Amino acid sequence: MRFRWPIQVRLRWCPSCNVPLIQDYCSRCGSKGFEVKVNPPGDVRPVFSGDVEIIKESIKNEFGDYSLMNLLGIDRGLVLVNKVPHYDDMKEVIVGGVVVGRYFFDPLRLKWRWRLSRYSAEVAVNIGLVKSVVVDRVKPLEVIRDSNDLEDTQYVIIDRNGDVLGIGVVRSGKVRVQTIFSKNINTEVISKPNSLQDFIRSNDLILRILTSRGIKHAYVMNSKVRLPTTISYSGGKDSLVALDLALRAGLEPKVVFNDTGLELPETLDNVVMVSNYYGLELHEARPDKTFWDYLDIFGPPAKDFRWCCKLIKLIPLAKLYKGMFPQGALNIIGQRGFESIDRALSGRVWRNRWISHILNITLIQEWPQIAVWAYIISNKLKYNPLYERGFDRLGCYLCPAANIAEYYMVGKYYPSLWSLWEELLTRWARRLNLPESWVRYSLWRWLNPLASGRRRVEIKCLGKGFRSDWVSEYERRLGISILSKELKVNHSKLVFNVVIPHESLINQLGLLGRLSVVKNGDLLELHSDDYVIKLSRNTLEVSIRNVLKVNALDLMSKVVKVIIRWLKCVGCGACSLWCPSKAIELVNGKPTINNTKCLSCGVCLEVCPVSEVLVSKVLIPIITGGLSRNTEGITSRRTPKIITLSKSSRSYLIGRKDSIGYDTDLSIPDNFFSC
Repeated sequence: MRFRWPIQVRLRWCPSCNVPLIQDYCSRCGSKGFEVKVNPPGDVRPVFSGDVEIIKESIKNEFGDYSLMNLLGIDRGLVLVNKVPHYDDMKEVIVGGVVVGRYFFDPLRLKWRWRLSRYSAEVAVNIGLVKSVVVDRVKPLEVIRDSNDLEDTQYVIIDRNGDVLGIGVVRSGKVRVQTIFSKNINTEVISKPNSLQDFIRSNDLILRILTSRGIKHAYVMNSKVRLPTTISYSGGKDSLVALDLALRAGLEPKVVFNDTGLELPETLDNVVMVSNYYGLELHEARPDKTFWDYLDIFGPPAKDFRWCCKLIKLIPLAKLYKGMFPQGALNIIGQRGFESIDRALSGRVWRNRWISHILNITLIQEWPQIAVWAYIISNKLKYNPLYERGFDRLGCYLCPAANIAEYYMVGKYYPSLWSLWEELLTRWARRLNLPESWVRYSLWRWLNPLASGRRRVEIKCLGKGFRSDWVSEYERRLGISILSKELKVNHSKLVFNVVIPHESLINQLGLLGRLSVVKNGDLLELHSDDYVIKLSRNTLEVSIRNVLKVNALDLMSKVVKVIIRWLKCVGCGACSLWCPSKAIELVNGKPTINNTKCLSCGVCLEVCPVSEVLVSKVLIPIITGGLSRNTEGITSRRTPKIITLSKSSRSYLIGRKDSIGYDTDLSIPDNFFSC
């Protein structure tokens, strides 16, 4: 089922002032304007010089010249872009109230391309830039003619009256219908000069409401909790606006920056510059080891294998907050509901389960992206120059959740950084016995070979018959193999290719419960009333005495996690950091448990990146012999709410009802902020 956004922007356009509207009427002329159909959630933003260059490149790659660029007016006045669902990166371009086309990144050809809209299709046909096909009617995916043109060449489909019906694309020598245009699409571009300043004046009321609500939210929450205030500043536009709103509310937050070691230079410079400009205290959370050190243990991160988020983001932040603010703090985050489904549902106040003594709030949850930029420009804030180059997302430049388009841009502007990463990926491809395409087409972004994104690219690049030997790939990544296995409900046995030290279980005994220890040479036995664990040189056995209480497979999984985290411990300290009874510490780089304090709760296994990520995602599938299919999608049955400005003053607080509601006095129970 396709997911639905819980919040959306209803984008309107004022024909008199030629500006987009995110409220019901234009503040300058009073016009209600007309609705512009854009893909949800409609989080539009203005284009920068870097975006214009990308659009220019996409048109040149698609048609061989720039003639269409000049006719569409993309390099003049206020032009908007809006993200569109795509297997990599696609944005629709809005000029004068009309979607004039889409530019997208082709991850197979590794270049930007242009997809015609109804408007740009009409223009392209009129100047003879593309071929057309005349039909009486058009059906989805219908083959309408043969073609000798290159794969993916676009054809404009028209009827006998010359009206544009849709777009056909060459597939295997056939022109197949790809897009059918609605007859109600507006194709009359308004040519009156416009600018972002015009947008600000025409949307003055809603921009003032958003600003005042953000300032009030910061002031009220700070007054309620009476805790030290921090702001998570990333060097990005959203956290910059949140910081400025907090200062206008009279707060002086300490700036917290998570330096992962994978930030681009402009981001690092912006963090220091902004902190100095406002005269605020800067605190940086850094991992104990670098990403490159951890890479040797875990291998490349992936969308479904994000060990990096634990090791270079969560753990350093948790250490900083627990050290600096043991009694808690109010943390402001530049989060917007339009960034993701999860963020749209999170509300304006929440706690992170792993840093639960810190209360997080966002001041811009309902802000569309164009409102963020309007605020930045109006107040002349010092934003990161990477946005002007066309970067949408700032953060780790090799994040596996990023698009290939972003990697392309990093490689373009920072070739030394990207070539280093590709060199390391190539080494890992050899180690995992994978083809060069694993690096070239960024297949490393998925661990699970059944992931839809990975299979889609593999089929297109390597053919439908290609199937990677995932067991061999996983064993090579882990450096550990299972020579033989026996898996039953009451008895399980694993034979490893490595020696398992007895200390791995003896020094973490409390985690497995109250057990008696019997050691006889190379044999170690751990006894309880319900089960027996036997460990010889490289063999692990679990025998169940009471199958009503314990399952051998579950127990085996837990014991394996205990063993492997001992063998592969990276010394991050997550286990001791989150242990509720302070029963665990690192001794000579290994997790050692005080059995008299241990509650056997298993929290240390859950937070450990080795046991929770490496073992759960890599070793457990090898043991069980199965993989789960990853659809990489999020579904929601919630009804979307439209963000717009109503004439009723009580509707000015926009968006869906969040954690604390719409009440202007923000009445909150006294125990709400207790840790």
